[in-house]
Amino acid sequence: EPVIEQTPGGIILTENQMQMVDDNNQFSLNLMRETSKGVTGNMVISPLSVAYMLGILNDGASGTTRQELMHALCFDRYDTKAINEFFGNLMMNTPLADEQVELGIANYLLSNNTIGAEFNGQYAANMKGYYQAGIECMDFSKSDEVAGLVNEWCDRTTKGMIPQILNSNEVSPSDAAILLNSVFFKAQWHYGFEEQNTTMQDFTTADGNKVKVPMMAQIATFEYLKDETVQAVRLPYHDGKYGMLFLLPTNESMSLNELLSTLTAERWKQLVANMHLQNTMLQIPRFEVSTEQYLKDPLMTMGVKAAFKRSDADFSGMLKAPSSPLFVNLMKQRTQITVDEKGTMAASATVSTVTTGKPQAEFVANRPFLFAITEKDSNLILFIGKVSG
Repeated sequence: EPVIEQTPGGIILTENQMQMVDDNNQFSLNLMRETSKGVTGNMVISPLSVAYMLGILNDGASGTTRQELMHALCFDRYDTKAINEFFGNLMMNTPLADEQVELGIANYLLSNNTIGAEFNGQYAANMKGYYQAGIECMDFSKSDEVAGLVNEWCDRTTKGMIPQILNSNEVSPSDAAILLNSVFFKAQWHYGFEEQNTTMQDFTTADGNKVKVPMMAQIATFEYLKDETVQAVRLPYHDGKYGMLFLLPTNESMSLNELLSTLTAERWKQLVANMHLQNTMLQIPRFEVSTEQYLKDPLMTMGVKAAFKRSDADFSGMLKAPSSPLFVNLMKQRTQITVDEKGTMAASATVSTVTTGKPQAEFVANRPFLFAITEKDSNLILFIGKVSG
């Protein structure tokens, strides 16, 4: 049985922070449910990064604005310092959990100085310290300049993977603040797929049509689980600290939205805990998903209302007095994921480890499935998405 050597690394969390991971996963599943509702096709989001953005807002928020942000995050019981320390720990340590995995996370906050909104020193220091965030006060009437600056920053922080996040027509002189986040993940499978084993196979889409997709295949030992609602397999990256979970409804008539409605943080934890190593015959399509997600509507549905309203938002903690009130006009995330034989956005080939013997389990993703990238020690969800065909 090939077993991945556990190397040191991983994310070191306090007991309180372990609980915060579970709460954050609950937020992640809620956000996936909300954002997935209107999307029939493929999509991917990084709920962790949206959580960072809410943390960035929370640090400067008061009253109802803050309560709503915390409630959406499932963080009602924590104070701002605990939240900043939690996100600061993750910002610093998630990229270090496995040196061979490239994980880039970038946060950017812009305020419009033409309306006299200026960040106070303590707030700016927290943003840079905990969230490694870019923070700028700019003249929004020069929309090309603003977009240029932001995109240059985004290109740099994601090593060229996400060269552009903001369009100049998204910058208006009357805007108060723009909050941006970009994420990049690149890793190789621990067990690569042999390209010659990839064949064109039928995939039954959500609406029942059959389409041909390049289906990768291998037999190896993976963590696997099957129960009455879900079938799951975890493919490790590199040394196993990160992995991609694939989830299929056990019952073919169950939709992904129905499956999502059963997934709570508690259920997620239980799923992962109940997985065990099995010799598995695996078939998963090659896929590429890129999603641009405007977050205002889904977050408003999740109860974040005041933050987006000029009349209600209270971000007094962010700003030097006297400043004109600040509210969030635009909140946007761009995420991209490629899954192929070598891994997720990976460049060099790996040798696949194939164990002989009859497979004990089969996982055939030839119909809509969910996928998620998680960190093993903490169970933290970094990305979650769906492939519907």
